[in-house]
Amino acid sequence: MLNLTMNTIGAVGSVMIFWYLIRAYLRSTQKNSQSDQLVIENYLQKITLTAGISVYDTFRISAEEWRVPADRIDRDFKIYLSTQSVPFYVKDFVRKGQKHIDELYNSKSSSFTDKRLLVFYSILTLLFWGGSVFVSLYVLPSILPEELLTSLSLGPP
Repeated sequence: MLNLTMNTIGAVGSVMIFWYLIRAYLRSTQKNSQSDQLVIENYLQKITLTAGISVYDTFRISAEEWRVPADRIDRDFKIYLSTQSVPFYVKDFVRKGQKHIDELYNSKSSSFTDKRLLVFYSILTLLFWGGSVFVSLYVLPSILPEELLTSLSLGPP
């Protein structure tokens, strides 16, 4: 009887583990397909910002390699606008150019951002430094009492 109970528990445990593994696999494939869609959307946005072309132009350029007819491009673009599903030739175009798109996008945005941050921090530093010098030389001597000023020897030179 103990043998039968142990075998039953082992069989049920094996089935449960197998079921959980299948569910985990199915969930991971669903998440990947959604994240792939978001990655493609992100790259389409990067292409439009970097190259200065529209998403429709990206569809047309990507269809040149696959020799997709113009009416199919229009139909696929309308489907993209309504359901956000990207056709295979655009996905292929984005996958082949991901490295170049990232290089162009990062070089375009990072230099602009770095310059703006450098100017911002230099102005902020000058403001704080100048403000502290102004406060210590001109504001504090007029606020503090005379006895404290003579003992600290604060004031303009």
